[in-house]
Amino acid sequence: MIILEQMDKNILIEDFSQFNQIALIIEKNFYEEGKFEVLFSYEKRPSIKDFRTNEKIRNEYFDNIIHILKDEYPFTVSSRYQRILEIKKSPNVVGIINLNIDGILTLNNSQNVIDLEGNINWVYCSTCGMDKSMESVVKNQDDITCISCRSNILKPSMPFKGQDIAQWDLRDSWMLLNKCDNLTILVADQISPMTYSFIEIVRKRNKEIYIVDQSGEKYENMDSNMMNLNFINYSLDNFLDIMLESLNNKII
Repeated sequence: MIILEQMDKNILIEDFSQFNQIALIIEKNFYEEGKFEVLFSYEKRPSIKDFRTNEKIRNEYFDNIIHILKDEYPFTVSSRYQRILEIKKSPNVVGIINLNIDGILTLNNSQNVIDLEGNINWVYCSTCGMDKSMESVVKNQDDITCISCRSNILKPSMPFKGQDIAQWDLRDSWMLLNKCDNLTILVADQISPMTYSFIEIVRKRNKEIYIVDQSGEKYENMDSNMMNLNFINYSLDNFLDIMLESLNNKII
């Protein structure tokens, strides 16, 4: 395990210029200190059974969403996300697993982005698959009944209590991790259990792992003998600038 400090900028630039298949994981609370993760946390979501069967609970939940989001649209693309959108233009970046639910990356360029924890910006019909933007629901007060099925209720595209993460998103994440030669994890405050499991997948394949953490967390539970694990004590903004510099001549 290697810990890199601010003085190692040139080493990082050289390292990243050598990787051909970089996978990124963006940990929670990346956007505006996790505002939407707090407002729409899993604990505040209804059970899927209650959402489907109880009209009062369903209407109250949508009323709360509309109240929270009515002044938020259109979502501002933060400077961090602007950097990510530039970085993902490089053919050396094979995909991004985003654990934030704001959906901003998908709204601006969905290619090779996996919103693993869901996306507050879309509602969908679980019967026919029809979807529409949450912005349309919030701003235009669109009907939340599916216009195709005429009966099923549209649901925000994130797991409710009693639901798991979408299996196709997990499958796509595993495929991404299997083909990358570098996994870079951007940590705003802590690593989630899901990311720990992803680290183990990549570690077993002897791929390079970079954990960029601005919180100062020590991660004493991590195996210090993992030679392909690198902790980078940088601010996320400075590190993204380094990635941009290292990939600059490879961005399309």
